[in-house]
Amino acid sequence: MTSPRRHAGEIDVDLADGHAESLAGNLACDAVQGSEAPANGHHRVAPAERRANEGTQSIQRAIAVLRLIAMRGPQGLRLHEIAEGLGLERITAHRIVKGLAFSHMLQLEPQARRYTLGHMAYLLGLTAAPAFDLRERCQPTLRRLADLTGDSVFLMVRSAHEAVCFDHLQGSYPIRTHSLKIGARRALGAGAGAMALLAALPDHAVESAIAANAVHLPRYRDISPARLREMVARTREDGYATNVQTVIADVSAIGMTLPRKDGPAFVSISIASIASRMTGAHLDEALHALRRETDVLGRQLDDARVAWGGMAEGIAG
Repeated sequence: MTSPRRHAGEIDVDLADGHAESLAGNLACDAVQGSEAPANGHHRVAPAERRANEGTQSIQRAIAVLRLIAMRGPQGLRLHEIAEGLGLERITAHRIVKGLAFSHMLQLEPQARRYTLGHMAYLLGLTAAPAFDLRERCQPTLRRLADLTGDSVFLMVRSAHEAVCFDHLQGSYPIRTHSLKIGARRALGAGAGAMALLAALPDHAVESAIAANAVHLPRYRDISPARLREMVARTREDGYATNVQTVIADVSAIGMTLPRKDGPAFVSISIASIASRMTGAHLDEALHALRRETDVLGRQLDDARVAWGGMAEGIAG
């Protein structure tokens, strides 16, 4: 039986070589640049402190790998794409993905040599779901908007420099827009809901998000750092975000955040339809309904903040 063809220079990461368990344990042993003594030799980091720093960096890198793969979606990523996407050495990326695969947080498709999220990531999400009932609290609002407009309605939540689709309800209009699936992740600014979330951030956080997502922006239809800055300014001026075929051809959308008493908004709702429909009187009606519903729901969620188990802080970081 022949081995699958690999990308030039790619390291074999099959789990059948007997070393997966030891490599999983080595996740906490990645070297931390700059943790040794400075050139003048006046200060050295104690071994215990250095090990703690190394462990923290390894965890952060592992989480970054999971985020990157989740953002790519079902098609997954090859090892070299993970390394390039996170600016890691190939051997470091190899060590991390192998440890995550051993723990079933990732799975490898043998023929395509692509990594996707594993079944353990799914099971952990199911376990956490009851503590975060945002989707259930928002569904009546989403249903009213879908019924009123006939369009597709999306619930988006900010997660670091990305926006995650928490829910999606379709209206009665016969032409459906399947631009996002539940669980899909987009760069902040890529789409009306994601743009509303980006524009709600302070300027320095906007720039951080744009810089962090620079590598992902070419995946979208008509988005660049300069264009994002223009769209942020327009969103703040208009009071809502507009996506006119900037992500998917012939699909337009509007989006607004749910207002919060304290801190930047971290939840948004968007309404999407074919571009020719999202104009004139229909656009005005959708905007009016969206503004009314987000205002009411935002107040309700602020009042129920304790019931989220700290979700506002945890997922928005």
